[in-house]
Amino acid sequence: MEPKRYSFSVVEEAVLNPAFKGFRGGRIEVYDRRNKSGYAVYEARFLLPNEFFDGFYELWDGKESNLMPKITWEVGSEF
Repeated sequence: MEPKRYSFSVVEEAVLNPAFKGFRGGRIEVYDRRNKSGYAVYEARFLLPNEFFDGFYELWDGKESNLMPKITWEVGSEF
């Protein structure tokens, strides 16, 4: 099977602010096989409750697609 255009990598980052206790955060890096720079062409940051992280990681990390996903979050309240 031929590789798809986009590949995704989840990078977890430390959450040091005690106001976000119970959360895990990081970024999804998107790589485009048409871009020869070797760097991600896009990245999206996230902050998730601990219990969501493993499933989120499993859903995105190492996956490929010929389509660039679009995800929009609406937040109803602030921390």
